[in-house]
Amino acid sequence: MAGQEKFKISIILLVLVIANFLIWQTIMSVSHYSELDFLNVGQGDATLLKLFNSGTILIDAGPDRSILNGLGKSFSLFDSELDILILSHANLDHYGGFFDILERYQPRVFVYNGFDGQSATFNNLLQSLKERGVIIFKMAAGDKIKSGQDVLEILSPGPQFSFKDVNDASLVFTLEVNNFTTLFLGDISFKALNNIIADWHSDIVKISHHGSKTGTNKEILDLIQAKIALIGVGKENRFNHPAQEVVALLKQSGMEIFRTDEDGNIRIIFGPQLKLVRNY
Repeated sequence: MAGQEKFKISIILLVLVIANFLIWQTIMSVSHYSELDFLNVGQGDATLLKLFNSGTILIDAGPDRSILNGLGKSFSLFDSELDILILSHANLDHYGGFFDILERYQPRVFVYNGFDGQSATFNNLLQSLKERGVIIFKMAAGDKIKSGQDVLEILSPGPQFSFKDVNDASLVFTLEVNNFTTLFLGDISFKALNNIIADWHSDIVKISHHGSKTGTNKEILDLIQAKIALIGVGKENRFNHPAQEVVALLKQSGMEIFRTDEDGNIRIIFGPQLKLVRNY
C-alpha cells in the first residue's frame, strides 16, 4: 500500500508541475501590446483583434468552421472570450463561421450594417444570436466603438444609404490602435468608395473583396498610402482572387502584401513599431 501511495503522490506532484509550467508559459507569452490576427479561413475573411488590457473583437468569420482552427491558434490556454462580433456584410464567406462561433463561445454583442438581405441562412443567424441573448447593434457612418484609447470608427454605409449590391453595403471602418491606423474595406467596390468622404490614409489596409479587380484601383491606393496590404483568399479559388492587376497595383504602390493562401495566419503586433509574424 505504501508503494501505491507514493505513486499517487508522485503523479499528483507531476500534474501540479505541468499545470504550473503551462500557467507560467501562458503568462509569459501574453503580449503587452494589442494584436491583429488576420486568419486563414480559406476563401473568406476573418480578423481577430486582441486589444491589450481590454477586449476581443472578431471581424467576420469566414465561410465555415475553419474559423475555429484560426482562433485556436490565436488564443492562449486561458484566453478564449469573444466580446464583440462584427459582420462587414451578409455574404456567406464572411458570416458562415459565426454559427460555429456561437456553439463554442459566448459573445456579448453582434454588430452589422442592418442590411438583412434575402438569405434564409442569414436570417437563421440573426435568430440564433437572439436566442443566445447576444445584443444586436446596427451601425452606420459616424458610429464608433471605443475600448480604452483604441477607436473603431464606421465610415460607410451612411444611415440613409440604400444599396442594390450587398458588397457595396459593407461596413467600411478604421481602427486606431497605438497611433497606427488599419482600414477595413469589406467587399466594397472602388466605385462605391468614391462616394465616401473620408481621410483614407492608413498604415494597414484589408484589401476589398479578396483582391477582386472591382474593389481596388490606383486612385484609391494613392489615397490610402498604406505600408501593409492584407488579402483574405483561399488557395486555387474558383474566382482567381486576387486579380493579377490588383497584385501589380499593390506592388507599384510600394505596399508589402500578405495573403492567407500563401502566408497562412498573419499576426500584426501594435508595438512601438509594427511587427508581423507569418504562418504562426
